[in-house]
Amino acid sequence: MQKKRTIAAMVAAVIAVWFLGFTLGSSAGADDSSAAPAVPRITDPPEAPVPAAGTGRDPLTPAETTRARELAVAGLGGALDVTGAAGPELLTVRRADGDATARRADVLAYDYRGDKLVKVAVDLTAGRVTGTFTATGMQPPATPREVAAAVDLLWRDDLGDLMRDRFRQDTGAAPATAAELEPGAQTYTGEPCTAHRCVLLLLHRPGEPYVDLTDLVVDLSARTVVRLP
Repeated sequence: MQKKRTIAAMVAAVIAVWFLGFTLGSSAGADDSSAAPAVPRITDPPEAPVPAAGTGRDPLTPAETTRARELAVAGLGGALDVTGAAGPELLTVRRADGDATARRADVLAYDYRGDKLVKVAVDLTAGRVTGTFTATGMQPPATPREVAAAVDLLWRDDLGDLMRDRFRQDTGAAPATAAELEPGAQTYTGEPCTAHRCVLLLLHRPGEPYVDLTDLVVDLSARTVVRLP
């Protein structure tokens, strides 16, 4: 009798294990041995729309930056940019300190007609220019547009042959086009560029060292290239 009870208990245990496995397998909907572990889904929160205007010490919004440029350019009709076209060469737009009721910006530009740095103070809240200031002998860093113009001037100048020769000597091959070069620049204020906007170019090709061009000054004002002694 005891043996029969033992056999019955074993059968019941097997059935229970089978039933539990069937139930778990059914809930997964697939064989556990092949099912990939569940990966929690993470979604990025939606980006909030950028406001047209900031408040307090918030950085300038794209709309405020565009508006500041428009107001500044409108008041500098006689200026010329780095290409010689009408309008100043815009350098930077930055937030200026203001009171609690006004958003203000300072627009820095370079006027190639008069070779002078111009700062235009803009009241964005009122939508007007509040002051225009000029200075000479001050040279902020060159913009990407100015660097591109300097590369083009050097490439087309007679001294461009010297630049290509140095690439050939240092790297084994001269660039076939200016588009191969990764350019950088720093402003130069020594002779003969004390009154003009000039830059020293930093040129190389991707994966190659920079070529020494520190004796070649690109005069963006005169649109010429000068070799230093």
